[in-house]
Amino acid sequence: MISQMRADARMTQREALIMLGSTFRFPLEIDDDGSAYLRPTSDTTLEVHVDDADPLHPLVLTVWHWKGHAEALLARDELRILISGKTGWHIVPTERE
Repeated sequence: MISQMRADARMTQREALIMLGSTFRFPLEIDDDGSAYLRPTSDTTLEVHVDDADPLHPLVLTVWHWKGHAEALLARDELRILISGKTGWHIVPTERE
């Protein structure tokens, strides 16, 4: 299941992946199609991309959890606290339609 959050960080997708991966020691994984994501836990992946839908929070962090929606929401909230505490980013939870 999926849950999202947005951060006020101004950086590229690549910069965000490198920074988050090195800061938190999240392994970087690359799919056969070339898409890259981080794996904070064995049940959770974190995708990062940039879009202009919210100019105040252009960095989108998508949390995938394999067990269910409730677990995805919990993982999102735990990652939001962890990431914002270490980086100083203002992160707002959003829901992916």
